[in-house]
Amino acid sequence: MTEKKAQNPLVWVLVIVLVVVVAAAAVIFFNRQPQAPPTEDLTDGNVPMLGYAEGTTVTRDENALQDAVDKMAEKLEKGSMMLEYEGDAYSSDGENFTGYLANAAENSYDMYFDMYADSGLKDEIFLSGLVPPGKALEKFKTTRKLEKGDHTVYMAFTTVEDDHATIHSQIMVTMTLHVK
Repeated sequence: MTEKKAQNPLVWVLVIVLVVVVAAAAVIFFNRQPQAPPTEDLTDGNVPMLGYAEGTTVTRDENALQDAVDKMAEKLEKGSMMLEYEGDAYSSDGENFTGYLANAAENSYDMYFDMYADSGLKDEIFLSGLVPPGKALEKFKTTRKLEKGDHTVYMAFTTVEDDHATIHSQIMVTMTLHVK
């Protein structure tokens, strides 16, 4: 005859408690209701304040919407800046470079180019004069001689309004200056 070992009642209690906890968690998880977002009563015809950014146009009128879209397109057309440049320029002496920096003919404003040797934009190595739309620089000279090798520089394309004092727009790009 074989003997049966007496089982520890504490183990059975722990197993039962664990099963009850898992079952309760499953019931709670599967029976919860998703919360609906709060709604506002718009019966008075007012549009709720949603925290729009300053200058945002909110309309329900199709004609007003079309007018707003037309004004935005006009602003975009006049305010956009087309870039025209080569990402590499070359020099044999470290100062006189051959490359291509242009103010695209599609632009509405004069542009100048400002080149920096550091990402903090403190070490300026070139500043052009104003370049009218449709004109380009194919040669430029840096303010100091660069060592042989490849140099990543930071170039600002800046358009100025007709008063030549008001910056209209600015875009930063990187270029590589190659010194042989």
